[in-house]
Amino acid sequence: MTFLRLITFAAVCAMTACQSVPDAQATKLAVAPDVAQSKAITVAVRKAMGRSDLDMDPGRLIDTSILIVRPIAVSGITDRVPGTPTRFTLMRNADSCYLLEAGGGIRIPLPDLPCQ
Repeated sequence: MTFLRLITFAAVCAMTACQSVPDAQATKLAVAPDVAQSKAITVAVRKAMGRSDLDMDPGRLIDTSILIVRPIAVSGITDRVPGTPTRFTLMRNADSCYLLEAGGGIRIPLPDLPCQ
């Protein structure tokens, strides 16, 4: 009886392993983001990272899939920046676009953006 359960379990595992999930791939924006889209990306990144003192250029996503988010330097202390830059990659999976932090720690959905 135990052997039959083991065979059944192995068969179910084998069948579910054959299901395919579309792979996500790095992408770029199809068109340059307008002011509202750039603001939406900036707000989404700041909210996901829990910081408001970040600098980024979402317009670069038309040329590259990498978005570099930098902390803003403290005025008067130019050699001290509160943190290090964070790299995000613009990814596409089926019809949705999202930013994925290097290392996979943060995933930021970006609905309504025209990805290639």
